[in-house]
Amino acid sequence: MSSVSASNTNGLGFAGLATGIDTAKLVEGLTRINQRRIDALTERKTAITTRQTAFATLQGKLFDLQFKTNALARSAGSAFDGRIATTSDDTAVTAVAGTAAVPGTYSLTVNSLANAAQVASGGFADPNATLKTGTLSIQVGSGAATTVTLDSRNNTLQGLADAVNAAGGEVRASIINDGSSAPYRLLLTSAKTGAANAITVTNNLTDGTGADIDPTARVVQAATDASVTVGGGAGALTVTSSTNQMNKLIPGVSLTLQRADPAKPVNLTVANDTAGTVKAVKEFVDTFNDIRDFLAEQTKFDPETRAAGVLQGNRDAAAVGDELSAALTATVPGLNPNVNRLSAVGLSLNEKGKLTFDQSKLTAVLNGQGGVTPADVKKLFAVSGSSDSPGVEFVLGTPRTKPSGSTPFQVNVTSPATRAVVVSSGPPAPSVIISPPNNALQLRVNGLLSGGVTLNPGTYTPESLVQMLQQRINATPALDGNSVSVGLDSGGRIQIASQQFGGSSSVELVDGTALTALGFTAGQRSVGTNVAGNFVVNGVTEAATGSGQVLSGRSGNANTDGLQVRAALPAPGSANLTVGLGLAGRVNAVLNKYLDANTGRLKAVTDTFRQQTADIDKTITRQNDFLRSKTADLEAQFAAMEAAVNQLKGVQGQLASLVIPTSSNR
Repeated sequence: MSSVSASNTNGLGFAGLATGIDTAKLVEGLTRINQRRIDALTERKTAITTRQTAFATLQGKLFDLQFKTNALARSAGSAFDGRIATTSDDTAVTAVAGTAAVPGTYSLTVNSLANAAQVASGGFADPNATLKTGTLSIQVGSGAATTVTLDSRNNTLQGLADAVNAAGGEVRASIINDGSSAPYRLLLTSAKTGAANAITVTNNLTDGTGADIDPTARVVQAATDASVTVGGGAGALTVTSSTNQMNKLIPGVSLTLQRADPAKPVNLTVANDTAGTVKAVKEFVDTFNDIRDFLAEQTKFDPETRAAGVLQGNRDAAAVGDELSAALTATVPGLNPNVNRLSAVGLSLNEKGKLTFDQSKLTAVLNGQGGVTPADVKKLFAVSGSSDSPGVEFVLGTPRTKPSGSTPFQVNVTSPATRAVVVSSGPPAPSVIISPPNNALQLRVNGLLSGGVTLNPGTYTPESLVQMLQQRINATPALDGNSVSVGLDSGGRIQIASQQFGGSSSVELVDGTALTALGFTAGQRSVGTNVAGNFVVNGVTEAATGSGQVLSGRSGNANTDGLQVRAALPAPGSANLTVGLGLAGRVNAVLNKYLDANTGRLKAVTDTFRQQTADIDKTITRQNDFLRSKTADLEAQFAAMEAAVNQLKGVQGQLASLVIPTSSNR
């Protein structure tokens, strides 16, 4: 602002009205207290955001621990259920074991491999030899036929091969050269292995002047089934398969047949995956210790520097560490006393609350040393259960399943699961003759269509008839292992039953020329029912859902959420179920307390942080608005003052012009 300094002869002075005034600094000084409030709020928000970031990091680490814990806590498919399958000759058989595999040793002999059918035509001197025109229909087993057409545009040997491949059926075609005087042959190869998948060709290439071709002139390779013998001696069992992949011979084990050698048995060994279990426990230990290190760093206080960690003094940060440690130090009741605490498997908490891990001790225990079984070790960590009825079996629990405590859960089965069963109209005759063409049958089992089932011709008693019928139905590849049991009911009638229980169990007789001889009619159908029941916990009923024979506690149940039992009772009844929570299950309970998306403590903490920062942002906004308003008011006042000073300067000039100058000569 410009200064004004002048005087007149009357002594009027204006010095000091504008001189030396810095309005920007003056406004800053007058609004400094408001700015300090804003700075304090911003600093407070930064501190809250820093704590919020620390809790977000802690939450991520807890989720990681929960993932590692679940691998130990699951009742089924946990780190304790891993299996390894090895064979004495992997050039003959390779094997992969799932969690359902039972440890043991098996002797296998690969008698033969499953082969795909291959047929070849007669020889031609030129791969582009001209053929007669028309159609060629190719079928593999009982599958759909594929028809190709040859005309003047493609009626060569190579053109036929290309047409077959372009049709996209179950046969692949190629031209081979056998080195003879007429070396070029059409080779047809089935895309499916197995004796039931022979290649059938209907040849209608009869028009024109080209050469004749017989695509099946030579059987290069017959369609055959794989054959494997389990065991040795008089009690050995021989099974066949349409493929070299056998997934149901030994439950839980998938076999791949590589080479046949009827004279050389192969030993298959299924063992517990001890190394995998140890690795899972170590990952749990490492993740737990990482959380302890993080909490120690965030809650520390240095008395010399007076510096405190971001979460120092925070009750939630201290509580989560203490509760996790407490969950691991407890003794699990009802277990083998040799393995009812962490120290029995090489784990212990040190003075800093971190876990130490002796891997060799856990390995020894998993291998059965010290009177402990792998199942005992699993119970130390996982959710487990036992029933007082052989008809009710504990299947699994989840992290949401609560332990039963001193009072077992009551399992009520109000309606047992049933299987689909179709029954003939009456008992068969004492002697039943099965002969072509009245020996065909087609049925649908559990939703899968069998395709054509051909019954073996012969004369049968009712007992031998049902045996043959069961064998022929279950040998159908299209049913993919959905087998049936065939027998005689109390009235001597033939009954065909699905081996599966529940609403997905079904048997339908679709069609067939043998139905009349067996006493059935086309269209007969039966569907099974799911088990129904509930759980009772301390006198309170908790709802359950049935699927097959498995009864599951519904989501949201206070105690039985995620609990599954297999109820094989033949009639309505009940059983008492004791559910125990292993150490990993207890750790999961602590983690759920903090991590639950709806009720978790960390959600409440995060919501509080968000609310606090939102409130501070609103206050800062109000303070900024007030500061801008106050600054604007002060600037307006100083502008008015400036205008007034300028006006006074004008008056000063006018007054000065009115003063009559004095003359020394007057």
